[in-house]
Amino acid sequence: MKIIILNEKEYITEMLGTDKIESNKVYVFLSIYARYLYHEKGFRKTKIIAYLNNYMKTNYPDYNAINWISTIEKYAKRAEKYPLCKCRGIWITRNEITTIENLHDKVLERLAFTLLCLAKFNNFKNPQNNNWVNYSNGEVYKMACINTTAYLKDLKYSQLHELQLINFAKKINNLNIQILFLDEKSKNELFVNDFRRLGYEWKLYHGENYIRCASCNILTKQRSNRTKYCIDCARKSAAKAKYLWDKKNRQNKSEN
Repeated sequence: MKIIILNEKEYITEMLGTDKIESNKVYVFLSIYARYLYHEKGFRKTKIIAYLNNYMKTNYPDYNAINWISTIEKYAKRAEKYPLCKCRGIWITRNEITTIENLHDKVLERLAFTLLCLAKFNNFKNPQNNNWVNYSNGEVYKMACINTTAYLKDLKYSQLHELQLINFAKKINNLNIQILFLDEKSKNELFVNDFRRLGYEWKLYHGENYIRCASCNILTKQRSNRTKYCIDCARKSAAKAKYLWDKKNRQNKSEN
């Protein structure tokens, strides 16, 4: 799934303070780091390549410069073209929320909300975007936290189109969607600054039991009052606790 990072400068600053890049984010990291070096540090292609290469050599397991050089050069070459995105988040207005709530269909509501958030983010990045969304159906439904068949995905889009809430691109091979119910003149109601699980953001706003993970801050279902972490972070926390417990036991045994 495409990783959406709202504030790229904040993200890269945080990442540079760590000692490991997650494998599923390495290409995103390289792209943002190259643009950070160009636009924030004033570096040019040769120096950017050197910095990317050195960082990968230090922080990416089994890094082989020969295998990565073409990728690194590509990001260094493109760095000038795209400044860093510095979006703190987007506001959803009262009238926009009312429009979505009037659908009276929980799945359709999450889909409409997700499309609206994506359109507003695209508008922030490009003021001439005109409310278009250019993500695949799979990516949109993943962010909307909706699991369904390909047929029902298309059906939901058709329903929104019939209600005149979205428009399809005129070209047959263009899957972009234009969102038609933005209302920036209405009062700001909901601030969204995390696009990983937009469907859960909608559920949380409507009082459902979701919390932000104490470790990674992603929204997760609150299954009990003791829930603190998402599933992934809970596993990592348990593994770390077990490691420390075993280490302590080994030390105690050696002392005895």
